[in-house]
Amino acid sequence: MNTDKTTPYDAGEIRDINQIIKVATTLSKSWFRGHPEKYGNLTPKIFRSEYNDKISVRYETESEIIEEFKRAAPALTQYIPSQDNNCSWLFLMQHHGAPTRLLDWTENALVALYFAVRNFEDGKDGELWAIYPYFLNKEGYGIDGIATKPNKILQYLAIEPSLSIPPATGNKQKQEQLANGFGLDKIPQYPLALYPTMNFPRMVNQLSTFTIHPIPHSGENTIPDLLKDKKYLVRYVIPHDCKLNLISDLKSLGISRRTLFPDLDGLSQTIIENLSHTPSYYNRPYPPEF
Repeated sequence: MNTDKTTPYDAGEIRDINQIIKVATTLSKSWFRGHPEKYGNLTPKIFRSEYNDKISVRYETESEIIEEFKRAAPALTQYIPSQDNNCSWLFLMQHHGAPTRLLDWTENALVALYFAVRNFEDGKDGELWAIYPYFLNKEGYGIDGIATKPNKILQYLAIEPSLSIPPATGNKQKQEQLANGFGLDKIPQYPLALYPTMNFPRMVNQLSTFTIHPIPHSGENTIPDLLKDKKYLVRYVIPHDCKLNLISDLKSLGISRRTLFPDLDGLSQTIIENLSHTPSYYNRPYPPEF
């Protein structure tokens, strides 16, 4: 869903590369996420309204998608987690574009900017979000630090889809039993910031991190519901007429599809982009002096 609505987290526009560098150095402990359009929300694909409308999502759909992926994946790749390794299955699905309850973030603001500006020909403004993940976990669960796979809250949220819980009413008994099985005294109800296992070169190159989300209830348990201060969650708009220059500047700084997607597909797309982005005439500048 595209929206031109401003949010309480808006902090202006990023129009040139110096501004994003200032954001990156000022918010050095933040995670970043770029959108090619002004979506105005931070919702994982499986829960997005435009995605749900396309496939007529029922409350069982999330579980069905995971089970179908588990069933068919072994014939297509050698990297297969054990059946009960729910976190690794979600990481694998997210890596290959399947809809999950994970949301991608990066520790590199320039990487996030790339994803906000790479579709520069669509005439749409992009957006770049910055989150302070430590405060998200502190505010939601009272825990310090970033979760990893052994974290019980993460394990609960990764297996929760198997309960096929109706989003509107919920099944508290099933949820409570599952939470108790992990030694939790309450049902996890908020997004959690986590460090994934780096199983793929792309994740290493992109400095990938994630948030994992329960079924969202607007006004109650989304990231903007928890983080109401710009100090912890902020959004910058990227005007569409600045995208092409920013793409060029990012390339000069070593951020391109080829470096972020280290495979033959990434190489091919980079060659295509170079052909379309390279000006017919190049006037060599003098080097800067300091």
